Amino acid sequence: MRTLRQVATAALLTLGAGACSLVEGVAAPAGTAAPSSPAPSFPPAVTFTDVAQGCELLDPETLAKYAPGADCRPDPEDDRRTQNEHQVPILQRGPRWAPGGGPPEGEFSGVIDVHLKVNQDTFTEFKENAHRSVSGGALIDGEPVAGVGDEAALYYAIGDGQGYNLDRTTGIMVSRWGNATLRVIYWHYKAKSDRNPSERQMRKALTAITRDVYDDLS
Repeated sequence: MRTLRQVATAALLTLGAGACSLVEGVAAPAGTAAPSSPAPSFPPAVTFTDVAQGCELLDPETLAKYAPGADCRPDPEDDRRTQNEHQVPILQRGPRWAPGGGPPEGEFSGVIDVHLKVNQDTFTEFKENAHRSVSGGALIDGEPVAGVGDEAALYYAIGDGQGYNLDRTTGIMVSRWGNATLRVIYWHYKAKSDRNPSERQMRKALTAITRDVYDDLS
């Protein structure tokens, strides 16, 4: 393998006398243009072309921890054949994991909704929807989250026991990675007020669920 010193020496020999560059502080001859710097090279954006079936997106360990006893229901819309404005097929998944018959009385119960789009940018739409979902009881409304895809935002609210959310806490993570956009909603039903998941616990759960989904893209 050629060393950097060998490469630099070869380059100087090729330029020869009157080379149009600055060498040790000496200016290039008048009328000679300095060479332009090469354009920066960036890796191409991540492009996914395949997605696992909806009910296969989460690992059993993740479900056992965050939604014990939940069963998966795939979205019938997942098999629709649609295309984006560039005539590229759109892949979508919308499974839900929930306990049969609703949350058991007096017991912890988690419900997970996944909304995934590949080849269709729904990041802004997902953020707007998340904002509306937590309005009124939001403790966190669109806080940036690092280390999840290219960009991610967290939403978190606690129900007041009177309105639509009742005693349900809601955590939402919206993210995008390459040509995929993802919204994960985690409905956490509490048995007692002190069972309410903290912001840290909700963030941890949503991060784990989101990464599970991204692991099944290729």
